[in-house]
Amino acid sequence: MRWLVRFLPSETPKDSLLASVRALARSVGAEARNPKWSSRGALELDLFCPTNADFETFLAAVGPITGTEFVTDLNKAPEHLPDDEILEKARGLFNAERYWECHEALEGLWRQKHGEEKRVLQGIILVCAAHVHHQKGEEDVALSVLGRGAKLLESPLQKYGVFDLALIRTEIRRALDARSTATFRI
Repeated sequence: MRWLVRFLPSETPKDSLLASVRALARSVGAEARNPKWSSRGALELDLFCPTNADFETFLAAVGPITGTEFVTDLNKAPEHLPDDEILEKARGLFNAERYWECHEALEGLWRQKHGEEKRVLQGIILVCAAHVHHQKGEEDVALSVLGRGAKLLESPLQKYGVFDLALIRTEIRRALDARSTATFRI
């Protein structure tokens, strides 16, 4: 069973926090993978646990070390929403630096679209993927993926639903020129 968990920022050094969380996960037969760090210092990771009870035990054990910002049960099928609600949800996830979830929210919509709309969605998805790599400390990969996203967002469209494409393109150019991925809000 799989969950996405983000812990609140902590005074504990990153390496120590991650080591403690992984040790606690192992103690209940779980595995903590894909650590990512938000710009605020919050640790987000995938937790693979044998049972719901083991997951609850893990959360109780990690509680004294750090608080939990959110938990997403990745075992549940995504809810079916109208396109405009998917886009609004995705924007909220992006602005909360929940890039992997934003990517996932948009991917179902992308699969249904064609032409320019599909291309723009793929570009936004790649921007999310670039930020996931940035959160993992993989800056060269992040910049490469961001560059691929930039090419897909070369479009006459200025907006796509709630997404301000002109702003996104500006932020991508800024990051690529600086050779440094930075978080931004859309």
